[in-house]
Amino acid sequence: MNSMKFLYQFPLIFALVSLSVPAAESFPQTGPKPELIVQAQPPADGKEPWTGSAEQKLWGLMTVWSEAKVNFPYFDRIPALDWDAKVREFIPRVLGADSLDAYYEVLMEFAALLKDGHTRVLPPWMFVKPGHDQPPVELQAVEGRFFVARTGNTEETKTQRIIAGTEVLDIDDVPVRTYMKENVLRYVCWGAPQADEAIGLMGVLSGPKNSRVSLKVKDPDGAMRNVSLTRNSTDKNGKPFLWRFVRWYMVDPLVETRMVEPDICYIRISNFGSNVVEEFQKVFDGLDLSALKGIILDIRHNPGGDSRNSYSIVGFLTDQPVKASKWKSLSYVPAYRSWGRPTGWQEEGPAVIEPRAGRRFSGPLVVLTGPGTISAAEDFLVPLKYGKRAVFVGEKTAGSTGNPIHVPLPGGGNFMVVSKRDMFPDGREFVGIGISPDMEVHPTQEDFLKGTDPVLQKGIEVIENWTLYRKKKG
Repeated sequence: MNSMKFLYQFPLIFALVSLSVPAAESFPQTGPKPELIVQAQPPADGKEPWTGSAEQKLWGLMTVWSEAKVNFPYFDRIPALDWDAKVREFIPRVLGADSLDAYYEVLMEFAALLKDGHTRVLPPWMFVKPGHDQPPVELQAVEGRFFVARTGNTEETKTQRIIAGTEVLDIDDVPVRTYMKENVLRYVCWGAPQADEAIGLMGVLSGPKNSRVSLKVKDPDGAMRNVSLTRNSTDKNGKPFLWRFVRWYMVDPLVETRMVEPDICYIRISNFGSNVVEEFQKVFDGLDLSALKGIILDIRHNPGGDSRNSYSIVGFLTDQPVKASKWKSLSYVPAYRSWGRPTGWQEEGPAVIEPRAGRRFSGPLVVLTGPGTISAAEDFLVPLKYGKRAVFVGEKTAGSTGNPIHVPLPGGGNFMVVSKRDMFPDGREFVGIGISPDMEVHPTQEDFLKGTDPVLQKGIEVIENWTLYRKKKG
């Protein structure tokens, strides 16, 4: 497969992911917010026009190599990777790139060797490659298989009988997992394996707009057949069909709520971007907390945002100060190197989150999680889990957070590299691993067919039997 086929149909979230709190001080609910230590920057388009010279190509490659060598805090996770030797292997490949697109494919493949969800090369087109699209079909990984989870309302999906619960076996005559590895994960990593599998699926059906992609599918009755879908995401209403991971950040309300039982309130937090604290407060202050048996928070497709916002919402849900993540970052001292000493670390934290001044909820609390729970959404979970404040239901999270540094590259792209290593207050790691639920629940093909939500159902069950489940959790 000689050409990168996936579409960067991933919004600005990945330029914002996990702009985490750098201080080890207590984090009050009110008061002015400090300036961000690291802000995502747009690509350096126009600052250095692309010439395609050997010098320019080498400069971009060596920028990625050197910035990672100095800043990347997880080389111990990939002991088989000789970063210095690998850059030498890539020199002839960047020199041989015959276009800007081909050049960035090579740079992206090089950066993806670091296998971190907050470290990647962003091409000049950033997240949406011009002229590319995908069919209005959302896939979901379930225990090693790949199913249609949602579809748009189009004539083609109807005539091709693509429904939720249809299993997808092959893409263009290649098994889905192999296709995804070669055409998506070869160029970008999302975190732990479950994140690669879940979020990486967003790119597998992408290609030039209005071209066709062939699928081998297995119907719920076991019949296998081949279908061909048009790479055009436009729905009947004229709007693009978006995956939930994208909708939650770009389209859907920041906070949605409904009563799933007369005394159980469900609250979905779509992301932890701007204004989410204000929107959450509006919802929260409108609740009759005394009448609630419990609250269920849903962050299964929450792509993060700003951890300060996530920490502020934690303050609504506790009567006691709770500890959030601590972190460490590489501290390079040239004199130590001359003496043969290893590179050291600068450590801070854990941050302390104070209860909100005002109404708070201290009753039964369930949080729904999944492999699309990433970045600042995972920062939100750390204090709740460490403080034993909530029961987590669903699937393991993505396992990726940390402030990235952004460095411009020739031709208008940039390289983002994670700058710190986050962990639980007691030092337990979760980046590259994920945060495990207390009650693991996976959807099944039957759930897709019936439109049921077993994760939410289990969350309701936990609230209704709170004492029993709290004993199980210990």
